[in-house]
Amino acid sequence: MLPQSSTVPPKVDVFISGAGPVGLLLAYHLTKLHHSVYIVDSADKASPDFPMYGRASTLFARSLEMLDQLDLYDALAQEGLHSCQTFTYRNGERVHGRGWKIFENPGSSGTFFEETMNLRLKFSEDIIRGKLEELGGEVHAPWKVVGLEVDEDAEDDYKCRVECVDPEGKTRERREEAGWHSIPWTAKDRHWVRMDGVVKTNIPEARNGFGSVESPSHGQVLWLALDHGATRIGYALNDKLFEKYGRSMTPEQAVYDAKAAVAPFELEFERVDWHTVYGIQQCVAERLVDRERIILAGDAAHAHSSGLAHGMNTGVHDVVNLGWRLAGVIKGWFGQPILQNYSDERRGVAHQLIENDKIASSLIGGERPEQFKGRPEDDMALLGDFLEQTSGFALGVGIFYPKNLLNDVDNALGSVPIQPGHRAADTLLHKPGLRRLTVRLHELMKYNGKYRILVFTGKPHLSQSLLQTLRLQVDKHQQRFAHAVDYMTIIDGHGKNLDEYLGVRRFGSGFWDGDSTAHMKFGAAENLGCIVVVRPDGIVGASAALDGFEDKIVPYFGRILLGVAAQKGALTNGLASVGQLINPFENNLEHSRKNAAMLA
Repeated sequence: MLPQSSTVPPKVDVFISGAGPVGLLLAYHLTKLHHSVYIVDSADKASPDFPMYGRASTLFARSLEMLDQLDLYDALAQEGLHSCQTFTYRNGERVHGRGWKIFENPGSSGTFFEETMNLRLKFSEDIIRGKLEELGGEVHAPWKVVGLEVDEDAEDDYKCRVECVDPEGKTRERREEAGWHSIPWTAKDRHWVRMDGVVKTNIPEARNGFGSVESPSHGQVLWLALDHGATRIGYALNDKLFEKYGRSMTPEQAVYDAKAAVAPFELEFERVDWHTVYGIQQCVAERLVDRERIILAGDAAHAHSSGLAHGMNTGVHDVVNLGWRLAGVIKGWFGQPILQNYSDERRGVAHQLIENDKIASSLIGGERPEQFKGRPEDDMALLGDFLEQTSGFALGVGIFYPKNLLNDVDNALGSVPIQPGHRAADTLLHKPGLRRLTVRLHELMKYNGKYRILVFTGKPHLSQSLLQTLRLQVDKHQQRFAHAVDYMTIIDGHGKNLDEYLGVRRFGSGFWDGDSTAHMKFGAAENLGCIVVVRPDGIVGASAALDGFEDKIVPYFGRILLGVAAQKGALTNGLASVGQLINPFENNLEHSRKNAAMLA
C-alpha cells in the first residue's frame, strides 16, 4: 500500500471486499497463481482483541479434497476434529438409522477423505490468512468500502477507483475495474440458536463427531464435537420461545434452553465461547457475474440455513470453480464466456442447495413440508431418509454441472463412465521407482490454473498404434495449448522405464497403474485406452478415444482458449469488486475488459 501522502493509488489485478473464508481462499488461490490481490474487511479478525466466534465449522469430503489440492488441508487437519461417527437419541434412548448417518461412510462415494472435519471458522480463517501471508499477501482491516468512481477515459486498463475508510475516517484508494450488483433477500419466519463452549454431559457418545437429540420442544438438536475440546449445540426456537427471547437472547438464557433441549441428559457448561440467534434466509443472487466484471461468491451469492452445514463447503466450491477462470481471463487465456459460465454453474448448484435446505430446515424445526404431508413416518425419520437421498450432494462428491461450453457431453466417449461436468475420480497410482508406495491422482493434480489431459494408455503392447497416432497429433498441436494445459500419462502396467515400456515418448509426467484400478474407474480398456480432459477445478470437461485427439480434444480447446494473437493483446491487469457501492447501472463494461471478484 502506498503512503498516505501519495496521490497515485496503487494498482492490483483483483480487489476483494470481505476477508471471510471465501475472500481469504480466493485471495490465497489467486496469489498462488501469481496475481496481485488487495483484500479488505471491515473487521480486524486477526487482532488478539477480536472476540471468539464459531460460525461455519464443518468441512465435508469434497471440500477437503479441494482444500488438499490448494495445499491447505494439512494445516487445517492439524487443528480440526475428524470423525465419521454419529449418534441420535430420543427420550434418552439410542435410535438407529436416523439423524446424521450419511456422514458415517463418505468413502463409499469414491473419496479417500473418509472423515468429516470440524474446525471453527475462527481457526480456519486464521490458518488460511497465515498461508496468504506466507505468500506475501495481507488482509487490510478494518477498512470499509464506501465509494467508487468509474473512469471510462482512463489511460490504462484500471478504470475504477475504490475508496476505503478506516475507523478513524482515513481513506485509501485503489484503482481497478469494478461495478455493483444488488441481491434480493428473503427471510423465513424461523429462528435457530447456535452456541459453542466446553461442556460436561452424560450423553454417552458426546465426542463422536456428529450427534442429534430429538426434542419435542426444540426440534432436532444439533450436537457437534469441535476442535480444542469444544462442543456446538444448536436448536430451534419455536414461536413461543422466540417471543420470549427474541434476538437478544443472553448466554445464560441460551444455556438454560440448551439444557432443556437435551433432556433427559444432563448438561453443564464450563465455558461459553460464542452464541447467536439468527433468522433463516434462503435466496440466490439473480446473477453471479454482472457487466463482465463484478463477481459474487459465498454469502454474497447465496444464503441458506446452517442446518446442513453447507455454508463454508459451498464457498469452497465457489472459489475453486471461480479462481482458475478469473486468473485465466486476466492472463488472456480465456474469454468472457468462461466467467459467465461460472455464474450458470454455481447458480444451478445454489438453487438445488436452497431447495434441499427448505426441506431439511423445515423438518429440523418440526414443520412438515407440503410434499411430505400424509406420510406416516415422524419428521425425524423423514429427515433421515431425505438426507440419505441427497447424501452425494451434501458431501459434495455428487455435485455436478450440466452440458455447457466447458462440459462436452455430446462428444464424450461412451465407454468413460464419468460424464463431463462430474468430478474426476480419485485413484491410486505409483510414481516411477516406488512400487510399495502409492500416490493419489488428486495429489498429482494440484490447482495450478491449468487444464489436465489424462492419457490412459491401456496395455501399450495392445494399444501401440493408437499411442503412435496420439503422439503425432499432440506434437502437431502442442504449441496451441502449452500455456494452459498439462499432460499426464497413466500406464496400465508396471515397468522399468516409462518411455521404453510405452513405446513412444510419454505425454507429460508418467505414472504406473499397476493393478489397472485407474483404468477401470475411467473406463479405459486395455487395448484401447482413452483421453480424459480435466478442468482446472477437477471437473471432467471432455473425453475421447486415443486416436480422437485431433477430432475431439483440439476443437474443445479451440472453443475455450483464445488465439495467440488475442493472448498477446489481452489485458493483463483487471479488477475486482467492491462492497456497498454506487449506481448499479453506471457504465456498461466492454467484452474485452478484465474482471473482478466480490466476496462476502
